[in-house]
Amino acid sequence: MKTEHVVWVVVSVIILFIVWKTVEPLITPMIFALTVAYILHPAHTRLAQKIGSKDSAIVLSAIMSLLLVGFIFGVALWFRDVTGSLVNYINESLEWFISLELPPDIAQSATILFERVSEKLSEYLLSYTLSIPKLLLQAIIFIVVFYGILIHSHRLSAELYSLLPEERRDLGIELIEKARDTLNAILRTWLMLSVSKGVILTLGFYVFRVADLSGSIAAGVVCVVLELLPVIGGWLIWLAGAIYLLTQGQIFAGIMFAIYGALLISPGPDITIRPKLVAEGAKMNSALALIGIFGGIMAFGIKGIIVGPVALGLLLTLLEEWKEQQEKT
Repeated sequence: MKTEHVVWVVVSVIILFIVWKTVEPLITPMIFALTVAYILHPAHTRLAQKIGSKDSAIVLSAIMSLLLVGFIFGVALWFRDVTGSLVNYINESLEWFISLELPPDIAQSATILFERVSEKLSEYLLSYTLSIPKLLLQAIIFIVVFYGILIHSHRLSAELYSLLPEERRDLGIELIEKARDTLNAILRTWLMLSVSKGVILTLGFYVFRVADLSGSIAAGVVCVVLELLPVIGGWLIWLAGAIYLLTQGQIFAGIMFAIYGALLISPGPDITIRPKLVAEGAKMNSALALIGIFGGIMAFGIKGIIVGPVALGLLLTLLEEWKEQQEKT
């Protein structure tokens, strides 16, 4: 009996290893599909009440397919220009930072950091996005997983609760509820709002002719990154754009762009929209968020921007729940 047990353990480990090696190259689109499906699930629920669950999933999947096609063609057309603009923005930020006459040690460390970020950004984007066939395959996997999660969302939720052990089931349910609040704060508020601001800033840069299309996209990417950092935000980018317009003699455009940025990028949405989106008690510490993002990217690549902060948020939830249980006993 003991030998049989060992054999089954070995067989199970081998099967798990083969399954992991099979899905590992597709983990990134699967994680992003799961994330987007979770973010859009409330919209799917409302739409399903009107046209049915299957039709709702088809409509949302079709919209995501169109967005992905646009993204892939955008990568093919503007990749080099966007990357060049990103590197230029980083270099200009470095020059401005050095001009502040900071202590030599800080200035030298900042120079090394900016140079490394510029190099790694170029290398990573080049290796990741130039393979159009790879992007197309990942897009297909994304849509299939996205549709499957939407259409089977209630079944998946029921399966999750069915896995809870009977002993201390109430604790498991409470953990799931708190984890859901944390995910809402991280995904539906924090990441979604940051990405939305990046899109709005991209449109503003292009419409107000602060930069060409590639430069506008690069500015939007920088805006998303800055919005994910504590204290610093997208206001730095629209402020720089407004100052640029003013120095070019476009006074009216500069003032209008500043109003546009203040109302739609920062601090307008932070005052009006963010408090309504964040669930009570589900705010994530900005330092943990920062560690989660950059630590996640370093450990897992682009998918780490989601995996890192979500993992830390769930860990924080577990620790808080453990402390509550200790206080009760």
